[in-house]
Amino acid sequence: MNQIDFKNKQIQIIVNLINTRRFDDVLNKAKPLIKKFPKEYIFYNAAGMALINLERYSEAIKILEKAKELNENNYFVLNNLGLAYFYLKKYDLSEQYFNRILDIKPDFLNAFINLSNLKKALNLNEDALLNLEKALKFHDKEYFLHFSIGTFYQNKGDFNKSNFHYKKCLSLNPLFTEVDRLISMSHKYKEEDPHLIDMQKKILNKNVSEIQKMHLYFALGKAFDDLKDFNQSFENFKKGNDIKDKKIGYSFKLDNDILSNIKNNFNKTENIIPIDNEFKKKIIFIVGMPRSGTSLVEQVLSSHNKVYGAGELTFLTESIYNEFIVNNSTSPEFIIKKIEEKNLLTIKKFYYDNIKKFDFSEEYIIDKAPLNFRWLGFILKLFPNSYIINCNRDPMDIGWSNYKQNFSSGNLGFAYNLNNIGKFYNIYMEFMSHWNELFQEKIYEVNYEKFTSNFEEEVKKLLQFCKLEWSQDCVEFYKNKKSVVTSSMAQVRQPIYKTSVASWKNYSDKLENLKKILNK
Repeated sequence: MNQIDFKNKQIQIIVNLINTRRFDDVLNKAKPLIKKFPKEYIFYNAAGMALINLERYSEAIKILEKAKELNENNYFVLNNLGLAYFYLKKYDLSEQYFNRILDIKPDFLNAFINLSNLKKALNLNEDALLNLEKALKFHDKEYFLHFSIGTFYQNKGDFNKSNFHYKKCLSLNPLFTEVDRLISMSHKYKEEDPHLIDMQKKILNKNVSEIQKMHLYFALGKAFDDLKDFNQSFENFKKGNDIKDKKIGYSFKLDNDILSNIKNNFNKTENIIPIDNEFKKKIIFIVGMPRSGTSLVEQVLSSHNKVYGAGELTFLTESIYNEFIVNNSTSPEFIIKKIEEKNLLTIKKFYYDNIKKFDFSEEYIIDKAPLNFRWLGFILKLFPNSYIINCNRDPMDIGWSNYKQNFSSGNLGFAYNLNNIGKFYNIYMEFMSHWNELFQEKIYEVNYEKFTSNFEEEVKKLLQFCKLEWSQDCVEFYKNKKSVVTSSMAQVRQPIYKTSVASWKNYSDKLENLKKILNK
């Protein structure tokens, strides 16, 4: 076999490995080929792509820079460089690469989508949507583009426009069933509903994969809940959850590691003495179990003209994990031997550096990552001018509401098994009991049932805790046009309502084990 035929055969092998997501194999294959063909950018690019998918971003950049030297205007190489910098949160450099691609190839779809994701990461949602709509001029027949645009409009609360693009997406790719699930979240089903009938037919299609069925099961569960057919609703929710639970294979080891290490290292109030604080903005941390009312509280507070709602930020967890997680790539363990000032300063710098990338002028910023309840000791040491709000509600309502959702976050692996939900709620309560023993006066408790039944009075108390003056906009929170990227995207676009209170009772006979776990 001559060199050209050999090279082409190796390229095809690498393409096949990439298509099957065998990135370790891609890397092992590409490295000797780089030595054999040092002038061929394609092998450097393949290795760089593999390293990105293996989350080795700095290594990826080094090898991709060599590919760029060999072919400086290759938009596939430039796109991978933009992605590597994006994952390292070096957004300025990332944006430069994506814009450079569009100068070279103005219709390159991946650059539009990646640039949109970058803007979204900076909460520049209007800019993100604008990029996608520019791409639509070139790619009106791309189903994924319509999906992406529809999702932005759904997060904005413009359900007419989101459904237009979702339906366009499904007309181009009927088996992209994630869209069926997203449509169900903002759709109220009636008897003989055309979308319900379509999903029931689709799930019988032999070409529908397990993951595609999973999305349909969650959507059908929502549809039958609307129709008050609670047996069929539960049956579909269970099928969807069983698929997701099996796929994730959730373990409590990491959560138990975190709990025991936190208890050992934050066990006296003197351990919570703040370190110096130079950040002038005030941070509101909204914590609690998922589906406990955290999105509602954020939407209420972010309706105030002094408050910027940044949504569910990952920065605090990322920075703490960077300091205390070991064996990250295999079986992660959370181990704190000793908390030193250098750890704290590193965590604080990472958090502040990323917060400062948001373009906001408001005096307050909201970080609404529910699972930050694990880090309240860190929060009070690092951010002494912050406000902590813990949201809670009837644990059975929390449990059932979690079970009905297919979350986009990868941190909620417990949510697809009723027993795991109950056990995780008990861990949450153990954390909060520990924190309340140490500094109860620093945590404002929001009870969902009380908050919704005596809404205006409770909003006044909430604003007083945050040292914010009264604003009628907070009561009319549903007029807030801020994007909401949570399962509550439809609910927070409506005036306050109480129909979700005790909704678990419709499924009471199916939730006996959950009740037992929560009553322990």
